[in-house]
Amino acid sequence: MDNLNLQKIEGYIVQQVADGVWAIDEYGVAIVYLVAGTEKAALIDTGAGLGNLKKVVETLTDLPYFVLNTHGHIDHTGGDSDFEKAYLSEDDWFMVDQKYIASSWSGFLDKTKKEPGFYGAEYMKKDWIPGEFERLPLRDHQIFDFGGRMLEVLCVPGHTPGSVVFLDRANKLLFAGDSVVSTPILIFDKYSTNVTSFWNALKELDKEDFELIFPGHYKRPIGKKVLHDLIHCAEMIINGTAQTEPVDFSHMSVEPAVISRYGSASIAYNEKHI
Repeated sequence: MDNLNLQKIEGYIVQQVADGVWAIDEYGVAIVYLVAGTEKAALIDTGAGLGNLKKVVETLTDLPYFVLNTHGHIDHTGGDSDFEKAYLSEDDWFMVDQKYIASSWSGFLDKTKKEPGFYGAEYMKKDWIPGEFERLPLRDHQIFDFGGRMLEVLCVPGHTPGSVVFLDRANKLLFAGDSVVSTPILIFDKYSTNVTSFWNALKELDKEDFELIFPGHYKRPIGKKVLHDLIHCAEMIINGTAQTEPVDFSHMSVEPAVISRYGSASIAYNEKHI
């Protein structure tokens, strides 16, 4: 395999995936992205904050930069406090509340360390828990200008109430967080909306012109086929024609869930969240 484009910085696996775009894999937990223009840069998500992400970013660019969050889950916002402030939809602010984090952090770490793809034990900060940071709100169709590159915020409620994606129209790139991934979309428990709102948001997203999707986990980039398959999968769930399989997410929720699949897409949900 040609791995000449890969480098390891502070244990993070870094790959330049497009002009001015770097994918930064946090120990197999999540993928964050550094997106640079000519004047500024943005860090899209901060992972769980397990390592020295700040050093990784400042090794890759000397531009001034800021943090944009796709949603509020701890594996995407855990490192925000290292950067002091971050943009995040107000609908997900409750997820970064210190009481919320304190109640779930130890369970998250235990689960993470047992994941087969996790390789970060030697790089992790010791006795660390995500801290407070200044929250800056995101709004639908908000534009961030980096000089020679712009990102537009598009709201995609479903996985969480405040999930957003960031569209680079000029370069036809979409930074999707957990809203479009090649692994199951989780839509259950108190942090999600429902499959119907997700379906409606995806149909609007499909009207936009982009070619490559950079997701928050696993395989990247992915093409629009995953988006189209997700739309079809959600539609089948809503109209009652989807086949279901049992799935165990008891490490994440007391709510039971099932999973439905179509093509390259899958959605984990329960009847309460259709």
